[in-house]
Amino acid sequence: MARGDYDGDVTMYHDQGQIALKLLGFNRGVTVAGGLPVVITTPAHETAFDIAGQGKADIGPIREAFRIACAMDKSK
Repeated sequence: MARGDYDGDVTMYHDQGQIALKLLGFNRGVTVAGGLPVVITTPAHETAFDIAGQGKADIGPIREAFRIACAMDKSK
């Protein structure tokens, strides 16, 4: 994953994947929950309460999570 040989990582549990995802790309990672009747994607970053309302937050991760969710929904 770190070398860029793969596009994704599959884990049994959410927290297993989040550890690697945050280490490799904290501001770029998106978690996708599979095997559910609805599409669920979340950005890998935390809620950022410490910078809320200051105009410092990077909206890229949530935008990417939304883009992936839309693409997954279209493919149903």
